[in-house]
Amino acid sequence: MNKQILIVLFGAFLLGQTLNGQTLLSLQQALEQSTANSPVAKQIQSTYESNKWLYKAALGNRAPQIRLNADLPGYQRRINQVLQPDGSFQFIPVRQAYSNVGLSLSQSIPATGGSILLESRINRGDIFEAENSTFYQTNPLQITFYQPLFQFNIQKFNWKQSKLRLELATRQQVEQIEALNAEVITRYFDLYIAQLQLLNAELNETMNDTIYRIAKGRYGVGKIAESELLQVELSYTNARNSVEQQTLQVELARRQLERYTGKLDSKIVLLAPLQLPINVPDPEKSRQEALKNRSDLIANEININQVNRQLSEAKLSRLPQSDIILSYGLNQTGTTIDQALAAPVNSQYAGLGFSIPIMGFGSNRSAQKAAQYAYDATLQSTAASLQQLETDAIGLALQLKQLKTSVEISSKADTIAKKRFEAARNRYKIGTMEITNLLIAQNEKDQAIISYVSTLRDFWVTWYQLRRTTLFDFEKNATLLPIKN
Repeated sequence: MNKQILIVLFGAFLLGQTLNGQTLLSLQQALEQSTANSPVAKQIQSTYESNKWLYKAALGNRAPQIRLNADLPGYQRRINQVLQPDGSFQFIPVRQAYSNVGLSLSQSIPATGGSILLESRINRGDIFEAENSTFYQTNPLQITFYQPLFQFNIQKFNWKQSKLRLELATRQQVEQIEALNAEVITRYFDLYIAQLQLLNAELNETMNDTIYRIAKGRYGVGKIAESELLQVELSYTNARNSVEQQTLQVELARRQLERYTGKLDSKIVLLAPLQLPINVPDPEKSRQEALKNRSDLIANEININQVNRQLSEAKLSRLPQSDIILSYGLNQTGTTIDQALAAPVNSQYAGLGFSIPIMGFGSNRSAQKAAQYAYDATLQSTAASLQQLETDAIGLALQLKQLKTSVEISSKADTIAKKRFEAARNRYKIGTMEITNLLIAQNEKDQAIISYVSTLRDFWVTWYQLRRTTLFDFEKNATLLPIKN
């Protein structure tokens, strides 16, 4: 099938037509079907959704948290050891039930790493002995403030990492879709080449059949030797066998493409994207976009934050660790709920706890050294990954430039090989060319069309690999990342 026929088919596709009952499928349609139907695409989307909801969970944890806590009821029976005034102990059997219910409102303070807790609680106790007794204890209001000092702010760190992980998931989703597109293009061209080889094999079968009949006629009048007739017959037999083989290859390639696009018509006809972009991406532009958009940058930042946390914690472990706890509330007790709620009295608490390292026998210093070297190693790894990213982006842009030239050259070679074969076939028909030269021309014609289409496939696969590397659409001159509101 020459390029002119393909262009005609492409025009028919744009008009929504079909050819001889065959369904036409463009590369863009195949990519769209893959995004909608492929299990890989659905897995990519599910992974992104999981990361998105993890971010929403982290966002929700920053909001006030309301909890209802209760023990309804609790019961215990045991013997208590009770100290007596004279210093002796008396062992008293006790049976008691207890229950409590409370409502709390907590709010973290990411800026400082502290937290505030507001709660209200009521407790009930029942002692089952000779004289049953019941008591209540209430805390209508209790406010507690907790603030760590000289410690790593884990709240602030976790929130920053959560935002970065969502951004990482967003960029990785786009990269994985572009990688999927490159895979679909490979499968698409596998089927396209198989269809092309089948059509070429059918044309060769027809032409070899004609040549075989001509050769038999010439042999019958003694113009060619038997060896030449047998060579022509062998070529005809091989052409028939090639049709059978290529028919199988078309079916296998179609099934491979169906893994990504869903069910395809058995008579599907593919349309190669013959029109290449006018301009290939500039290597410097590719490098800049890769360093601006790729998920590697976010992954590197996450890793650096992680080792920086370890280094900060190692440094702070050599300092005094303190916690401030301030609490104010109301509480009361009584044998009835009314008594326990009447005239509550103040309840205050203020505490400063601390832990000061005196002698660690070098453990703190060793931990800090280990964290420092881990931090340095991560920085070096990050620099190396960015260098590799630059190399990949520039290399793919240069490769695209070379492939575009190769497509143009192989297209011209395909046209020349077809013309040469037509000339050779015509000369053979009139008896001015040997069969060997005709078969050579036929083989060159077959190889030229496959070389052209294979180069075309390499161009489009590399095009989408560059899109994945840079997360940039060079045709539209726009990023592939979603626009942030």
